[in-house]
Amino acid sequence: MNKVIHGLIAAFFAFACWCLWGMLTLISNVMLRVSDHPPAFTQLCVGLRPLFVVLPIVAAAYCLYVWIRKTDIRRSWVPFFAATMGSLVLVMLPTMVAVWLPVIQFIELTGKK
Repeated sequence: MNKVIHGLIAAFFAFACWCLWGMLTLISNVMLRVSDHPPAFTQLCVGLRPLFVVLPIVAAAYCLYVWIRKTDIRRSWVPFFAATMGSLVLVMLPTMVAVWLPVIQFIELTGKK
């Protein structure tokens, strides 16, 4: 059961990272159409999109390590859950800010016209 829970956590984490990557990809396509000078923080976060590929690979590697190892000591899934969700929150908050900055900029530009 411990190995199944590790797999579920890794799958959820990979899906969440994929969703964040998709949000940044979508906003990178939209921000060029909205203004000539998108916010610098948004540009920085869009440039860090490959991070959302690396994080699930690291989680999957640890998950494979838990599945393959042949020891009698069972590792709890709670530290793995805490590490993945903590890192997800750490990358989600800047991503959400980066996504909303062009929206706010678009609203300001629309109000001036």
